[in-house]
Amino acid sequence: METAEKTAVLSILTNLLLVAINTGLAVATGSLAIKANAVHSLSDIVSSVIILLGIKISQRSSPAFPYGLYKLENLVALSSSLLIFYAGYEICREVFGGAQPQLTAIPLAVLGIILSILINWAFSRYELKKGEETGSPSLIADARHNWTDMLSSLVILCALAGDAIGFAIDRYAALIVVAFIARSAFAIFLDSVRVLLDASLDYPTLNRIREVVLADPRVSAINEIWARNAGRYKFVELDLSFNIRDLGKGHALSQELAGQIKKEIANIDRILIHYQPHTRDYMTIGTPLGGDRLSISEHFGEAPCFKLITVYLRDGTITEEHLLQNPFLQEEKGKGIKVAQWLLQNRLDVLVAKRPQEGKGPGYVFGSAGVEVLLTEETEADKALVLAKKELHIPIPEGGE
Repeated sequence: METAEKTAVLSILTNLLLVAINTGLAVATGSLAIKANAVHSLSDIVSSVIILLGIKISQRSSPAFPYGLYKLENLVALSSSLLIFYAGYEICREVFGGAQPQLTAIPLAVLGIILSILINWAFSRYELKKGEETGSPSLIADARHNWTDMLSSLVILCALAGDAIGFAIDRYAALIVVAFIARSAFAIFLDSVRVLLDASLDYPTLNRIREVVLADPRVSAINEIWARNAGRYKFVELDLSFNIRDLGKGHALSQELAGQIKKEIANIDRILIHYQPHTRDYMTIGTPLGGDRLSISEHFGEAPCFKLITVYLRDGTITEEHLLQNPFLQEEKGKGIKVAQWLLQNRLDVLVAKRPQEGKGPGYVFGSAGVEVLLTEETEADKALVLAKKELHIPIPEGGE
């Protein structure tokens, strides 16, 4: 039995105990309010049974429902919100309806009501915690419903205290209680309706998905993102542009991103990623430089700095030019791989180098990201970059830039 199911069963047992306590107190005191509270607890049992059925049914799969039956839990949560609204009406009727009967055994009633409040408080905290852990909207709704039970018990407690000292203050307390009940019920109702109407996920979750995706330098853009809830589960669909033209590598990247998103965000049932190569207007070409910052370094990871130029592909003009210090120059291990990953973060598309990188760490990093490595025999970096532009069929503007 899963955690959500165990919690639903415990909810039924807890409400049975509360029914027994309230029924006994109603018989002992003659209080109609306590008797109504016992009936209220019976309605909670019905609610808990519905929740358990919703959890059980939502786990079933059917070819007729390829996206699962998860929304049954939201239907159950919606039903619970209506029960909470009804509880508010019931409390108003208890407080304002009819004449107050002559009560007996008030001290016993006070102790019994305090006990029921403590039971409700302890279990509602437990149920809310389990509901948040499992992402079950129906358990969360039932936990909030238990708060209304505590409030109704407080109203009865106020009525008992007022009767004991000769003051009727329960009407004013009831107005405050009903306001809390309406607020709680409306929140559950609104959340359930949003999910049932396929409203988007909340902004913090969407932003976290964006952060995870854009943290990978192989992703050039998020074109569209769609995400929704169904019960406790989430469905995410992404339209991405990759800096990769190879379809096999693009598919591998999409699977890698899906795994990263599932690791960061709980209760994701399915992620669908559409991807396409990024249509570029610009290209970033880089080369490692020696200590003079003019010649190409024979070494990759140990190069003191790198020159990166961004070229407008339509006419070949250089729009940006940067000399970047190698931040990993003093590293002892994994220097080449770290430099390669750093260059990817700077949106490198083509590396001009004097030595091949195949079979080395940087070569694997560049290969998986679709970065092209061009070999050159030129010593001067500027001349090598011009030759690279020609090899890439990029126009050379007047002046030989």
